[in-house]
Amino acid sequence: MVYTLPIMPELPEVETITRRLSQVLPGKVVAAVDVHAEKSFFGKPSQLVNRKIITVSRRAKMLSIELDSTHSDTQTFLLTHLKMTGQLIYVAGNERVGGGHPTADWTKDLPSAHTRISYHFTDGTALHFNDMRLFGWMKVLDNQQLQEHYEKLGPDINDSAITDTYLFAQFQRRRVPVKQVLMDPSVVCGVGNIYACDALNLARISPFRAANSLSFAEVSTLLAASQEVIDRGIDLQGTTFDGKYVTVDGMAGGYQEKGLAYSREGQPCYNCGSPIQKVKLGGRGTYYCGVCQR
Repeated sequence: MVYTLPIMPELPEVETITRRLSQVLPGKVVAAVDVHAEKSFFGKPSQLVNRKIITVSRRAKMLSIELDSTHSDTQTFLLTHLKMTGQLIYVAGNERVGGGHPTADWTKDLPSAHTRISYHFTDGTALHFNDMRLFGWMKVLDNQQLQEHYEKLGPDINDSAITDTYLFAQFQRRRVPVKQVLMDPSVVCGVGNIYACDALNLARISPFRAANSLSFAEVSTLLAASQEVIDRGIDLQGTTFDGKYVTVDGMAGGYQEKGLAYSREGQPCYNCGSPIQKVKLGGRGTYYCGVCQR
């Protein structure tokens, strides 16, 4: 069965890929790097050869692979953004692990026509970065460069360090609709369109409200609702609508079965029973209840 998602993978989807690759990549030693599309790779392949993978982690919607510093004076990281159509596929014989936007590359011999970078490991396994549209990228960074990337971002929505005091202060400085601020990665990371719609519905807050009109209590409620839907998305391995996001082993995310507002136009709101409505806000399809979301 093929599953598709007509949007960029969000935090739960990238977290799912990270957790899967964390089970297979640590300990692998890079034997060679083949760059098939220079647009997708930033750095020198020689910076990675003979380096061992230590950890795989996630920040916002980016995946970071840390390599050991045995053969270098600095820490090295391979930062990855899948964008719209990126895939990371680990291949070990008949086993394939990873995730991203599915194409026939799932089952084809790799590298394929869409493979932009291939990492070959000393044990004969490999990791392939496929990207049909060439929007995604992988960057070789040292620790300082990595932190410079991260410094541009707000805290992750599911980071224990984020507080309602922080979010309230950010909202107070902005008059634009609260949904747009909630999705602004310079304010908070990880709340994409699907989860923003659902969080606002759960919190019973209108997506059109000016961010600075929310009381401290409403911001606190919205933060808790956002974290709840993100945690639910992670537990269910992300969202699948019409099929673009899918894990390599064929297990699609299950959040869409538990969603609250997104893609439920005309269906009853779980809060009050009124029909969910859909409009465009900031160029994005926005699902909400016009009765209980105030």
